[in-house]
Amino acid sequence: MHQNAIIAIAATLGIAAGAGGTYIATSEPKVEAQAISKAELVAAISADPSLCPIPTVEAPTEAEALAAYRKAHAASPLVWDRNNLPEISLVLGQCDKAGAGPGVACMTSVKLGPEARPVDRIVGFAKSASGEWIATIN
Repeated sequence: MHQNAIIAIAATLGIAAGAGGTYIATSEPKVEAQAISKAELVAAISADPSLCPIPTVEAPTEAEALAAYRKAHAASPLVWDRNNLPEISLVLGQCDKAGAGPGVACMTSVKLGPEARPVDRIVGFAKSASGEWIATIN
């Protein structure tokens, strides 16, 4: 083939490719998605709840939390008389995944005696390798 013919064919192919690329780049996208109403969304989730899973957090029961808190309090270096520990009571509130480290952080209301005023504080709980709940008191 003649050299000029090869150059002409290459130029024609280049122009065609450039024109096709320009057309693709500047053409309007075809919208395939459409918004659904709130009623349709509620109906879909009601029909199949796995579409919107609710995150669950494993938290101790109130009895497990109390036992863990009493054990942590007794082991605290701030307790100087281990033979005369206070009668601790604890009410467990809302728990959520701990921000740092394993386990959960729970809002608690702690009383260090029957006549003591309750103190609201966040206490961390994590499960040990044996399955026992461990409290972290800060």
